[in-house]
Amino acid sequence: MPSAFESDDGHIQSRTLGVLLVVGSLILLGYLSKAMLLVTLVIAVVIFMHELGHYLTARITGMKATEFYLGFGPRLFSFRRGETEFGVKPILAGAYVKVVGMTNLDEVEENDEPRTYRRQTYPKRLLVASAGSLMHFIMALLGLLALFLFVGEPVTQGDSWEISTVVEQSADGELSAAASAGLKAGDQILAVGSQPTPAWSDLVDAVRNQPGSFVRLEVLRDGQTLFRETKLGVDEDGYGILGVGGQRAVTNVSYNAPTAIQKTISEFVIMVGQSFKGIWSIFANLGDVADRIFSPPNDPSANENLETRPVSVVGAVQIGASDRLNGSERLQLFVAFNVFVGIFNLLPLLPLDGGHIAIATYERLREGRSGQRYMIDTARLMPITYAVVAFLAFFGLGAVYLDIANPLGF
Repeated sequence: MPSAFESDDGHIQSRTLGVLLVVGSLILLGYLSKAMLLVTLVIAVVIFMHELGHYLTARITGMKATEFYLGFGPRLFSFRRGETEFGVKPILAGAYVKVVGMTNLDEVEENDEPRTYRRQTYPKRLLVASAGSLMHFIMALLGLLALFLFVGEPVTQGDSWEISTVVEQSADGELSAAASAGLKAGDQILAVGSQPTPAWSDLVDAVRNQPGSFVRLEVLRDGQTLFRETKLGVDEDGYGILGVGGQRAVTNVSYNAPTAIQKTISEFVIMVGQSFKGIWSIFANLGDVADRIFSPPNDPSANENLETRPVSVVGAVQIGASDRLNGSERLQLFVAFNVFVGIFNLLPLLPLDGGHIAIATYERLREGRSGQRYMIDTARLMPITYAVVAFLAFFGLGAVYLDIANPLGF
């Protein structure tokens, strides 16, 4: 029979191995792409904040929370503080907080029954169930306020333009003229040689008339003027080619506090409406969504209509880590992600938070003015719950496949 010391040693070794696995995975991801590592950590923080909302409100309202885990699957490591076990699991597709007695099916020790979720008043249950989405909305509002106050709202600059994409290789497999010059998305080419290029058409004319020539580019990058020399390529028609795509130039405009607060509220309302529209579009076009999920790799049609194109955590990391996005656009993506997840979690379907809100509201309506606690028989809802879980798992895994087989071109 193993001793207590042997059991403790095994637990310590397991915890150490778990920590090493997590740290090693993060180091590997950072080695492959620092941007992907940063976006992954941001998503992990967002998931953590969602569950922190549930945990804090459960503690404030007197409920007992026994577990708080980030991720799913086998336990990597954990530790206990008070009556709650905190830990990390390897599949960072979500997190959970276990509050005792969420339904009438949960077996609870007799002395813990007064602290169960099911025995609390309707306002307390409503607060705990909605706290995850409230945390998403708070993060979204703070992100918008930071955008309008400090980072700046992207505003187009009249007819001026900037580089949107850089072609890395030419048709013959060599580095393109733009890549050789070290051009980046967001750069503005002010002149080619002695010819100014205030408009996109000016750049096209300056480049196409000098096939194969060495040219000196005047480039504006982050407020600084740079000079780059490169040899223009030659396209199949014999014209010069640089290897860039263009878009309207934008500048970030910040506002004073009253204006920033006003714009934050109005933009948040707009994004809530867009999230509802996006969710409705997915459910109204399930056939189209399923076709995309079953699409073969490298299928251009899989990404044609983004309104019905599901995106997984993998896709969110790909988009957020794209070098085509600037800081303002990444912050907007962070806000949109939080608003959408917050709204989606409020759908009145178990096991989503909205399902618990719907049950608590139905129970309160059945109680009426009787003062007697009515508790719904959760067992009768389990078939629907299993169907929702299967649906979410199918589309979740399908979205992961889609993001790997047909990644969005960001």
